Amino acid sequence: MRKLILIAAIPALLAACGTPQDRCTRVAQADLRALDAQIADVETALAKGYRILPAQEGRTRLSLCAWPREPVLFCTESIQRPRSETREVIDRQAEQARLQRLRQSRAELVVRTTDRIAACRVP
Repeated sequence: MRKLILIAAIPALLAACGTPQDRCTRVAQADLRALDAQIADVETALAKGYRILPAQEGRTRLSLCAWPREPVLFCTESIQRPRSETREVIDRQAEQARLQRLRQSRAELVVRTTDRIAACRVP
């Protein structure tokens, strides 16, 4: 029964991958999507006046470890736990300048991305 389900799922999985042209288009647009995410981050920070930074809290735990045919040893383990987020006040002028640079870069990248997508369509 499991083999039947697995065999039936294979065409669905392959269809989800898309055509080679779809994959090429997604790859061509990847840089543009990343740049758009950066622009959205800067715009949000400017609207709020601060940026929220995720924080991690690190600890080292010390414990006794016993190995076969070995004396008792001390073992250390690094533990990372999420901590509450912190707010970072932004420099509005620096963020405005950064936003302007990102938008200029986006205009240039749109042209390159359009060329890459056109190249994907050529057989």
